[in-house]
Amino acid sequence: MAKSERCPICGVPLKAENLRRHLDDTHPRHPGTPALRERLRQEGRFAPAPRTAPRVRLRKVHIAFLAAVALLGAGAYAVSPFLVPNNSFSIDSCIRDPDVVYHIHPRLSIFILGNRYPIPYNIGVTATCTRPVHTHDDGPASGGYNPSTDPAIIHVESPVARAFALADFFHVWRQIFTPTQILTYANDGTNVVSMTVNGAPSTAFGSLVFDDGQDIVITYGPAA
Repeated sequence: MAKSERCPICGVPLKAENLRRHLDDTHPRHPGTPALRERLRQEGRFAPAPRTAPRVRLRKVHIAFLAAVALLGAGAYAVSPFLVPNNSFSIDSCIRDPDVVYHIHPRLSIFILGNRYPIPYNIGVTATCTRPVHTHDDGPASGGYNPSTDPAIIHVESPVARAFALADFFHVWRQIFTPTQILTYANDGTNVVSMTVNGAPSTAFGSLVFDDGQDIVITYGPAA
């Protein structure tokens, strides 16, 4: 049991270790308080250690609730990108007609050593998927093109209004196009790859951004 004694000034019974605090709180200006403080100091009886805040005890149900909230937050963060429409859209995505909000038609011609190279119909089109950059099998009678005599009409159809480049078409076509090679034809010291856009020379090559009605001509032949 804790030792008790009485305050020498007011006679109030209290625990011995609380005497110093009692003097400071109740009798700070009493003439006898300084002498009593000194006696307590000599005896080594100082005020008890400051009271610490009570420990917070979490019940299991609280811990489970906090864990559930944390898991829900983490799950929402992980899933949220997939809830954004067309967040995963790319040049390899399949498009649907009802989703198309961006539709332009650049034209492309390829000439190899003076001869038009026929760009096929249905590049980027299969029975189950149509890529956002493709050609149609619609022919001249339906407003399309004849691969043997006409520039190819490239359809850029997308659910996202964004820039598409000439390199995207060659990616879908699975053919090579660089500043030094077109299809299987590479610069050899005599013949080189060159390009014009709407009749003007261009060095953009694959980075050329498509525009509606654009007339693109890629040539492999003797350097000018």
